[in-house]
Amino acid sequence: MKSKTQKLTQIPACTDGLRQWIPISFILLVAFVLYFYQLGTESLWNEELYSVHDAKDFSFTKAYIRPLYYIVLKIWMQFGTSEAWMRGLSVFFGLITIFLTYKLGCRVAGETIGLIAALLLTLSPLFINFAQMVRMYSLGTCLGVGGTLALVHALENPTASSMGWWASTRILMFLTTPLNMTLLLPDVLLFCLRFRTQRSVLLAFGKWLLLVIILCMPSLFTLISGTLPFLRGALDLSQKVAQSEGHSFSSFIEILRKLKNFTAFPFPSTSKVMSLFYQGYTLMLACLLSLALVKKHRSAKLLWIAAWTFLPSAMIFFVSQRLGIDRYLLFISPYILILLAAGFMRVWHLQKILAIIVAIVYLLAVSGGLVRYYTVQDRQDWRGLAQTIAINEKSGDSIILSVDASKMTKALAYYYPGSAPIVLNSKLCPSSEVKQPVVEEALDDLLPIQSRLWLVCGEGFDEKKFRTVFGKYFQLEKHAQFINYNFYRQNDFMHLFLVTPVSAKTQEE
Repeated sequence: MKSKTQKLTQIPACTDGLRQWIPISFILLVAFVLYFYQLGTESLWNEELYSVHDAKDFSFTKAYIRPLYYIVLKIWMQFGTSEAWMRGLSVFFGLITIFLTYKLGCRVAGETIGLIAALLLTLSPLFINFAQMVRMYSLGTCLGVGGTLALVHALENPTASSMGWWASTRILMFLTTPLNMTLLLPDVLLFCLRFRTQRSVLLAFGKWLLLVIILCMPSLFTLISGTLPFLRGALDLSQKVAQSEGHSFSSFIEILRKLKNFTAFPFPSTSKVMSLFYQGYTLMLACLLSLALVKKHRSAKLLWIAAWTFLPSAMIFFVSQRLGIDRYLLFISPYILILLAAGFMRVWHLQKILAIIVAIVYLLAVSGGLVRYYTVQDRQDWRGLAQTIAINEKSGDSIILSVDASKMTKALAYYYPGSAPIVLNSKLCPSSEVKQPVVEEALDDLLPIQSRLWLVCGEGFDEKKFRTVFGKYFQLEKHAQFINYNFYRQNDFMHLFLVTPVSAKTQEE
């Protein structure tokens, strides 16, 4: 009789256990639908083609700044090379990130906040964008949240396994997206503050930290040597901006705009009304963040999330404003969304009607971003461009890419099956400011052109200026426009010109 009673009392417990997984399972189902929707519709853009090229040519004998993603992608590509299949790898890590964000939110602030944060990440058009991209950002964010969750366990119970889990994920994260290693600063500060009086615990953590540093040194050396020129240029540009604008760092307004980017997508407003709406929406998000960090009714562990949010972003902005772009800062989005979820729950406890209004405004903003994302082509249409050349090319044709895309001569092979030689010459038509002397110098660098030439020009190119400047050298046979990088701009195109050289006799005439 006693055993029967035990069985009966165990049934509700099991039922409750299953019920607790229903909300997060539903959120993951929504994410699955959104993240796989139109996955292969758009062409691979520059950086995605780079990823495909680098994964195909990956070799352990070469030095790579972020080798882990290329290793994983190379294995993934053994089972398929379609756009949808290759982007599916990032979708997979994006779904894991949503679940880890839920677990992290639960751990620091409770079940409800964890669920809300996971839902916010699921609906984020910006995160969907990078989760539908053949790039390392989704994997880097996933490893970042995983390492943070491990450190939370270590902060609560500093065992060797929790610290080892933390160290492992931080190493893998660095080998995927090195800039995400700015998370080490809040990691070390939080652990040292938490166990400042426990020397043995600090010593054990220090050993794991030393292991992280040692194993990341080869990749760190490659990163520094490879990006030093870029960082110098970025610092110089930041100094010039600071001198012209009278301050050293990004304006407060620019930083606030990141809140809109992480939640509703960074597309340009098409009307004054929309612009005003999103300005008010951004201020609303800033208020939610403030409420999340108010001392009264705040979980002390939310300060940990604030540290992982603000310290890495401050470090990145300190180095250069040019590094503060959305794909580089994507790894802090889960922490921001946890804080926003906590701020919303604070409003809910204070005034439920106000909380409902906040939720409606949020959904309107995010819905606008989702509609914009799924209805407007954002990626460069290299597929359409390459297919146009392949369909219309003839024997003896040449292709010149006058775009700022150094690897594209090889990466374009994913779409272009033809045999025409591809040459990169970025000076030929880089912008609407094309000048005759620059064109002549660029043309002198080219091999003698005996047949037809396919000329690809980047964004912002002026066709009328092209006809004026190049009319002396080429006769225009065909012109086509293809969508270019539209995340922050409107009506941007790549231009494809089919031209034939003007004979010497015709030039004299």
